[in-house]
Amino acid sequence: MKSYNQNKKLRYGGISVALTAAFITLVIVFNVVFSAFAEKFRWYIDMTPEELYTVSDQCIDLLKDIDKEVKILFCSDPDTLNDTNTSRLVYNTALQLQKKLKNVKVETVNIIDNRSAVSKYKTTATTNIKTTDVIIESGSEFRQLALESFFTFNNQNVVWAYNAEAKFASTIIAVTRAEAPVCAVLTNHGEAVTDIHLLELITNAGYDYELIDLSKDEIPQDCRLMVCYNPTSDFLTKKDAGSDISEIDKLEAFLDGVNAFMLFVSPSTPVLPNLEEYMYEWGVEFGRYADENNRLSAGIVKDPSHSIDYANYNVVAEYVTGEGTLGTQVNQDLTNAGTAPKIIFPDAMPLRHSDSYDQNGYYSSNGITRQINDIFVTSADAFVEANQQTVQKADKYNKIPLLTITTQGRQVGNSTTTEYSYVMVSGSIDFAAGQQLTSNVYGNSESLYSMMRIMQKEVVYLDVGRKPFATTQIESLTASDAKTTTAMLAIIPAAVVFISGIAIIYVRRKRA
Repeated sequence: MKSYNQNKKLRYGGISVALTAAFITLVIVFNVVFSAFAEKFRWYIDMTPEELYTVSDQCIDLLKDIDKEVKILFCSDPDTLNDTNTSRLVYNTALQLQKKLKNVKVETVNIIDNRSAVSKYKTTATTNIKTTDVIIESGSEFRQLALESFFTFNNQNVVWAYNAEAKFASTIIAVTRAEAPVCAVLTNHGEAVTDIHLLELITNAGYDYELIDLSKDEIPQDCRLMVCYNPTSDFLTKKDAGSDISEIDKLEAFLDGVNAFMLFVSPSTPVLPNLEEYMYEWGVEFGRYADENNRLSAGIVKDPSHSIDYANYNVVAEYVTGEGTLGTQVNQDLTNAGTAPKIIFPDAMPLRHSDSYDQNGYYSSNGITRQINDIFVTSADAFVEANQQTVQKADKYNKIPLLTITTQGRQVGNSTTTEYSYVMVSGSIDFAAGQQLTSNVYGNSESLYSMMRIMQKEVVYLDVGRKPFATTQIESLTASDAKTTTAMLAIIPAAVVFISGIAIIYVRRKRA
């Protein structure tokens, strides 16, 4: 009988072990299968307060009508991409786009083992493609993006926001656009067009750029934007000796066609009477000041409390915002991000509103109605130097304009919709220089990009903005308080468990 019971126990014990092993195996298999399906179909719940792992409906709405195939290529394998928080975030966003947009495909390649896989993206012998780069391609168009470009950094070069949705959206639109409007980049007034970063920004904003000599070349029929960057000689008029062409007339006719003109000047820009007279009609006067001999000198803006250098020339601008203002429309993506990035105007010449415009920036005469809008201004502490003297001071109610956009509305044909011509003037050429445009700390590139898109009558970003990372710092704690809190959190739970354990043991022994 005893042997029977032992055999029975052994048999049941064996069955128990087998069932346990089978159950564990089933759990492991289920976990592997479920993980594979979760990875394939993105079965995740986004628990982050910023919804970092969720692509917004605005982004999808922006891209849903694109009918061209788009490839997003990561230059590392998935295991490597998932090893770090930054690359995992960007990779996940791309996979979300693939899931929700039928024309978007995500691929990965280990370029260390297979360097030839990205050889076609090397435009020059010196082009360097990193393992952290992301390449977005459609047809023959592609863009190479650094991992850092999907994030925004603060002044301490610390990441504070995630802007992958806007970066993916703008790049996908750039590589899939059909017939892009033309941006005419002027060349015959000594303009500097050697900065490839400004040209890249023009391309990314959806334009094909052409270098134009306005005195000889015809403006292309599909031209929507004209850029004059750092001119050193004046625009011709028929009043000039030996000139039978008026570039001012060409520019005026161009703007009559509801197009846009961008002008970048600086304190070193020489006096350009013809161009400055025409800009005056559009509400903009350059900040020039006469000395005792009645010679004009350009002013330069200094702002001791809002500058990133000791000489106070690298001015940190203030955003001009307000309900219904053009400044709000231009910079909504930046200002909606929580903490708006700095906009830098190095070596800026002050701008003024023309006297013919009223205090609200309006002008109306002979059927022409225009409005000048300040987009960026100085702080109330800024001042202007000219001829080694302070010639103008800002205050709370009269801040100095650094960048303006003037609009002129008109009805086209039988349409009841108002369309606009735009004239943008920046008092700093370095506002659009490579150092500012390539910085992830400053917002110059995104702001200028937004202006170009608005002037093209397409707003790319809509509400697709940055996602600021939630702060986990308890800023009110002092260092001493932090040490005390840490010690209490470490000691008190352990003490509670220890005392509870002693109490339980004491009670059980007493009852035993």
